[in-house]
Amino acid sequence: MTALRVLYVSPHAAIGGAERVTLDLLTLHDRAAIEPSVCFLREGPLVETCRALGVPTFVVDAPRLRNVFAVGRAVRALSDIVRSHGIQLVHSSMAWGHCFGGRAARRARRPAVWYQHTGASWRSALDVTAAAVRADAILANSDYTAAVQRRVNPRRIPIHTVHPGTRLPVVSRDVRRSRGRAALGIADGEFAVGMVARLQRWKGQHVLLRAAASLLHARERARLYIIGDTLFGLDPGYPAELHALARDLAITERVVFTGFRDDVANCLAAMDLAVHASIEPEPFGLALIEAMAAGTTLVAARAGATPEIVTDGIAALMVPPGDHEALAVALLALHDDPARCESLAAAGTATVRDRFDVTVMVRRMEELYHRVVGA
Repeated sequence: MTALRVLYVSPHAAIGGAERVTLDLLTLHDRAAIEPSVCFLREGPLVETCRALGVPTFVVDAPRLRNVFAVGRAVRALSDIVRSHGIQLVHSSMAWGHCFGGRAARRARRPAVWYQHTGASWRSALDVTAAAVRADAILANSDYTAAVQRRVNPRRIPIHTVHPGTRLPVVSRDVRRSRGRAALGIADGEFAVGMVARLQRWKGQHVLLRAAASLLHARERARLYIIGDTLFGLDPGYPAELHALARDLAITERVVFTGFRDDVANCLAAMDLAVHASIEPEPFGLALIEAMAAGTTLVAARAGATPEIVTDGIAALMVPPGDHEALAVALLALHDDPARCESLAAAGTATVRDRFDVTVMVRRMEELYHRVVGA
């Protein structure tokens, strides 16, 4: 069987959740089945990353959608790439990517799939525009996202759920934990609580700060680690608000803002508790499965796709989104119950191993591609 040539269209070339999924696909495809290439709709660090991996990589600068003539030029440039490189399928990531990738596929008369990582809304001009662009299949990162997407699907395009995955650790947790704690400066005997997410209001770092204040004031060996930075120019003033809140709560000396880290797996293994605190429904939440893969006890906001990823009280503890008091109770309870932490962490690790191995996602995607093109 000849390898299928797939062009990935990514709106961004900086690492976010959707971009990590694209990078996993580019690097883990069976090259006998898929021959991948990628086009980013703006410059960024992933351009050189992909080129270093030997993946054919292109950049087409995507303008604002209201600039009709510039959009047309970008779509033509993309369709020229599709034709000249013998692309057989265009895979667009997110609504912005599909607005260009889907149109380019149609212009080049190639099938298109759209991988939707966020919930769609009729109130969003971008979502409505993307929904009007032809696709042969919509891929959703969760059943929650699929259900939301069906509300904005005037073409009645088939929707398939393909859960993202994470890479299962090959190094023991003890080694990863030791590396992470050394890198973050966590002292022996300290109880480390951490959150890995970009700094954006809906991710809920302010909720975690309020909740953690109770733990930090009550348990002298506890520390909080906020891991991540702003991304894509979203909520640029939010980090300053978080620092101000930490001062107001009198916990500045017990909170570490690490900024962006490229050793997230080790950082998560270094934690005694990992927290997901999104105040809006999470379409999937890679941080959830990454924390469980790290072997770290997870506390998560009960909304969006979270209940389809973990079982409350078995693989994680869930709390109402935005409820810092309930989160504080959970943090204190788990701090004082090491046996329960160990049980939750073990079940979480088993969940990832059984359901969220990244290779399962890649093979599922390959199967769908071949089905779409009829190969």
